[in-house]
Amino acid sequence: MSDLVLKSLDVSNFRSIRGKVHAPLDAKVILVHGENGAGKTSLLSAVELALTGRIQSLERADPDYQRQLLHRTATEGTVLIKTVTGTAEQSYGALLNPTGAISNSALEQQSASFFRERVFLPQSLLGQLLQIYQDAGNDAGSPLAQFVGKLLGLDRLDALEAGLKPFVDVRNVRKNVDGWLAMENEKSRLDRLLSDQKKSRQSFDQQVQSLISELTALCTSLGLTNTVAEADLSEVEVAIADRGDSEAFSLLTDQQRRLASIRREIDAAQNTADSGLPTTNGDEAREAYLQWEEAYGAQVIALRSRVEEVLANVSLPPNIGEVVDIVVSQLRTEQSQLSDRTSQARKDISRHAAAQDERDVAQRQRQTIDEEVARLSTNSGTLGSALAELTAFISDDVCPVCDRNFGEISQVPLTEHVHMKVRTLSASAERLLTLGRTRSELQVSIERIDRELEAIATRRIDDETLAELDRRLASIVAVISEIESLGDAIREGSRLRALDVAARRIASVAETTNISLVAARETLNEFALSVGDTPLHQGESFAAGATRLETFLNAKAARLDLRLSTRRNAADKIATIRSMVSRRKDVDAQIATDLAAWELADHALARAQALRDQGNEIRNVVDRVRSSMIRREFNERLNRLWRDLFVRLAPGEPFVPAFRIPESSTQKLQPRLITEHRDGGDAGGTPGAMLSAGNLNTAALTLFIALHLSVPNELPWLILDDPVQSMDDVHIAHFAALLRTLSKEHGRQIMIAVHDRQLFEYLKLELSPAFSDDSLLTLELSRGPRRDSVCVSQRFSFKEETALFAA
Repeated sequence: MSDLVLKSLDVSNFRSIRGKVHAPLDAKVILVHGENGAGKTSLLSAVELALTGRIQSLERADPDYQRQLLHRTATEGTVLIKTVTGTAEQSYGALLNPTGAISNSALEQQSASFFRERVFLPQSLLGQLLQIYQDAGNDAGSPLAQFVGKLLGLDRLDALEAGLKPFVDVRNVRKNVDGWLAMENEKSRLDRLLSDQKKSRQSFDQQVQSLISELTALCTSLGLTNTVAEADLSEVEVAIADRGDSEAFSLLTDQQRRLASIRREIDAAQNTADSGLPTTNGDEAREAYLQWEEAYGAQVIALRSRVEEVLANVSLPPNIGEVVDIVVSQLRTEQSQLSDRTSQARKDISRHAAAQDERDVAQRQRQTIDEEVARLSTNSGTLGSALAELTAFISDDVCPVCDRNFGEISQVPLTEHVHMKVRTLSASAERLLTLGRTRSELQVSIERIDRELEAIATRRIDDETLAELDRRLASIVAVISEIESLGDAIREGSRLRALDVAARRIASVAETTNISLVAARETLNEFALSVGDTPLHQGESFAAGATRLETFLNAKAARLDLRLSTRRNAADKIATIRSMVSRRKDVDAQIATDLAAWELADHALARAQALRDQGNEIRNVVDRVRSSMIRREFNERLNRLWRDLFVRLAPGEPFVPAFRIPESSTQKLQPRLITEHRDGGDAGGTPGAMLSAGNLNTAALTLFIALHLSVPNELPWLILDDPVQSMDDVHIAHFAALLRTLSKEHGRQIMIAVHDRQLFEYLKLELSPAFSDDSLLTLELSRGPRRDSVCVSQRFSFKEETALFAA
């Protein structure tokens, strides 16, 4: 299986990947980039799950890890990877559900074991080892403690304990638990939300009525008598979809082509009759053409087959000379269109994500304004005016309203106290006006962004189509290059073939020229009668008759084209009306949902208290289970595993790292990393004090690659998950050179994921294609808190440098 090549990967709702992602993999080098949490590790874990049916790194951390493979917002998912061996294609995949993963096809046991041990280096292994060497500590929150806890399966218990700790004190619960205090204001929030939704529904009604009026005008211009109403759209659509005008236009187009053909035949016959027949030496022309065909015939036939494969819907001219002049133009047009489509698709993907983020920010700002407005009194201005008028009746500290002495409760004079109150109420009224204007501006921005998102969604293409467009673009570029390299030879062959054909046709052309002119006039007369016009008059020339018929057909074509355009516009109006009606139904459904949530708000606090009691009970169970696991498994299993790994990484290092924890019972994992001498004796210091920097930074990575190269090449892949974490520039340069050697000289298909943008650009430059069969694919992952994951692929093929040759 050493010639097995990865082709593509399709992932749906797997771990941190939300929605469907298509990633093409048919290249010598695949670079994956994304910010932390974008889904790089999930993408590489999906490759392991599809090929082996398991994820070894997760299985080591949690035997019940399969329950966590499906994305938390989904009910089902899939993982599918395609490979190619020669011309044969194989597929491996698994189905995901809330209980785990079901593998429907995987590599055989031996190949699957080779993949886990020699091909795939997960980030959890390399990253945690380097973290232990560099950031060793003895507190429970250190990276070392987190790594060991994950290996023992304690990371989930620690997460449960940390997450449930606020349940002990009810004040922390009110502060940290979403919705505890918010439920008191939930009813008023839903009232405002329902009011906005009713206004939105009214807006949709107005838009539907406006579109129906425009559709009525279009139907009238077409002469249709159907009643245009929301309930009768299907009948109007059937009437508009009448194919009578389309069939008439198609017939008219055929008639115009036939007239053009008749004119060409007449012109050719007249030119032959006027200019006389050419002369040529038939034997010499035939011999020259045979010599050319022997030299270039096979190459031209193969080239023609590739052109027909790329331009499947285009009929190639029989003359080989026209392939260079016509087909190259068509290929360049296709190349330009494909390039524009791929560029626009990538811009749409980026803009869609940015617009969603902008809309989320605007909605949060609008909600903040609504909450602040609810806290401000709407009667601030009126009350301030009343108090201002009351100050005219205050002469001392005795209140003119209640006759109480204000000096008994405050040292501030009553007049000054009333003036401060008036200023405070005036500021609140002015703040209400400012918040109202700001909210209106935010609402306009949200509606504009929603329209932009709808426009992008209508023209957006999926990831698999984008990858296919990139492949077709690369094929077209290769065909254009080959045509241009054989252009002179093809033109010479066309010229020699034309001379050979001309020599054989001279005799037949001379005999048929006069007959063609007589038959052409009869054909033109029959055509005129068939299209409803008069035949040629006595003495009317061929050119004048053909021009008269062409003018007659063009007038009919203009009328039919106007009617077809009106029908298309009407069909678009119907589609828009249906879209508005569908969105109005969605608003109705949302109103019903919010009404139900309004009714459930009164019961929320009781349910929250019940959850708090359950959380405290779970926390007590977690403490007991963790203490038992630490005493039973830590010393034996983890210390032996770590010693074996380090001896292989640093065979000349006398000090070996080991874990040490208290022998007594403990509820917290507090390991301490030490070093022990191989020959025995007292323990040394921490690894940071005893080991060299090279052993700390590169031990795990060099061990894995050495094991990969030391065994037979059963699977020609090397998959690394973010291997460069703390290397310096020199180590990174050597690492890039190593990857380039593995790919271009040892035939490895390399897939590497990095999160640093500068490193990604550097590796993309260093691993770029260096010869014609070399290739590079880049995959850029991104995601947002409220949208699906996005994978943008870009293919780089080899392009020969011509500027240096010219110089």
